[in-house]
Amino acid sequence: MLILLPPSEGKTAPTSGPTLDLSALSVPEFTALRTELVAELEEVSRRPDALDILGVGPSIADEVATQITLREQPCAPAWQVYTGVLYQALDMGSFSAAQLTRAGEHTLIFSGLFGATSPLDPIPSYRLGMNVELGGAKISARWAPLWPVLNSRASGLVIDARSGAYAGWKVPASCDVVKITATRITGATSRTISHAAKYFRGRVARLALLADTLPREAEELAELCQQLVGEETAAGAITGVELGPARRGVRELAVVETVDAGRAH
Repeated sequence: MLILLPPSEGKTAPTSGPTLDLSALSVPEFTALRTELVAELEEVSRRPDALDILGVGPSIADEVATQITLREQPCAPAWQVYTGVLYQALDMGSFSAAQLTRAGEHTLIFSGLFGATSPLDPIPSYRLGMNVELGGAKISARWAPLWPVLNSRASGLVIDARSGAYAGWKVPASCDVVKITATRITGATSRTISHAAKYFRGRVARLALLADTLPREAEELAELCQQLVGEETAAGAITGVELGPARRGVRELAVVETVDAGRAH
């Protein structure tokens, strides 16, 4: 089993820890491009138009300024740095040492700066999206030639919880690929939801990593995720988990949330 996660915009900057050692990160084949991007990000962060180039607002100007010395900033395991909705639902802070080791072996986190890392890899807080242009090309285009390096990491079940910008690596067709989606039912209306789906992706990833036996195929994952039914959410409750048919080698696992009428307005 392999779980694919996006990064999160929400990050917690480490206040102590080692400085960045790119040679110590997972997927050493990515080291050369990581080195280039870190140097370019430091340089861009010095520019007066840095916020425009990076596509971020003035509220995080201080964070961008910190990137001028990115290689000198303290690092922490990626699962501690990424603190968005998905990672809150995943809650690796509650994992035992053995569970964290398992997560490190079976999870890849994709990012514009590092390509893909283990959740255990020490990284600093940073701001660099896949759609940003550095060195005359979008970050996503610069990573594209390197993605096939990951093909050897994938076999059997692959749980794809990435968002669109971070889905550049195409999982080999030999794998049993499951994408996590979410459906919200409000009265007689049913619709696919995107932002709130991050929470459900984190919950599915957590269940898979903490299972007594790692799921090996889509049906086993769907059966495991039946445990989610009945859980309360911010809007209502999880009322179903539905595994769809394969389409172009990918199946969708939809977590169904039914909105509580009292919270709908």
